[in-house]
Amino acid sequence: MVDGDSRQATALADAPSTGRATGTRGPYKKSARTRAAILAAATEVFVEQGSRAGSMREIARRCGIDQSTVLHHFPNKPALLLALMHDRDTRADEIIGMDPGEDVDGVPAALLRLARQNTQQPHIIALYSVLAAESVTEDHPLEEFFAERTVRVRRAFEDWFTGAAEAGMVREGVTPAFAATAFFALWEGVQLHWLIDRDGVDVVAVLEDFLRLILRQDAI
Repeated sequence: MVDGDSRQATALADAPSTGRATGTRGPYKKSARTRAAILAAATEVFVEQGSRAGSMREIARRCGIDQSTVLHHFPNKPALLLALMHDRDTRADEIIGMDPGEDVDGVPAALLRLARQNTQQPHIIALYSVLAAESVTEDHPLEEFFAERTVRVRRAFEDWFTGAAEAGMVREGVTPAFAATAFFALWEGVQLHWLIDRDGVDVVAVLEDFLRLILRQDAI
């Protein structure tokens, strides 16, 4: 349950705009707040009920708005699901705040920073995990998104590990392809274990230990 997030976003959507009455800032800001409220409520509903059972009507109810308003921002459920995942990735990029190709040395700390931040938003991680798992089922609306994302993220990791190897940061015998696939799979898997057993699993510690295994001691 993420009722607090939904209520907060709904309150923001209902709050009066501080934009000038004669300008365009007010309506745009109100639209952005409504969109944020919808995304927060959708996260809650889809985590609880799954993407197939969760309805646009229920999302609207939890926002305290008409379903037509939800459909104005997101014309259908696949569009809403896709927006949720793009929003998650955008926030992740902002947290990392760097180009792995330009700052090879800083990547381990940036990745661990993102992993640490993820532990502060379990509802987002739960939604991502649910949708990623569901995407392997037939005719899932996000099948193409997750297929493309998986390849893209793995390649990005491989590019970084290649650069790290060229910089002498990777231990002998560890190939960039192996390191990328193993690290990506470990991260997603350990997050799922953490969702199930939060007291028994430390995501950041596990990822850091893995990086220490494949990188030279002074690379972390």
